[in-house]
Amino acid sequence: MKCRNLKTVIGITAIVTALYVTSMFLEMPLEIMLALLGLTFVAHVWMVIRILKDPYSTDKTFDEFFYQDREDLRRNGNE
Repeated sequence: MKCRNLKTVIGITAIVTALYVTSMFLEMPLEIMLALLGLTFVAHVWMVIRILKDPYSTDKTFDEFFYQDREDLRRNGNE
């Protein structure tokens, strides 16, 4: 089974998390809140696995592009 694309997985995780937080404010029954909490954990693990398995690659290195916006914080790889 093919995983959904990364934007979809992140969106689903955000929606599930928002529903859980909203359920606390709406004082929903404890069973629903616990189910949403469990679903939130599952969604976050799914998202992390999907991000780690993403085939995206880049030719940039951490040492060359660390803090690109501040020259005084740029690493030269000799630390």
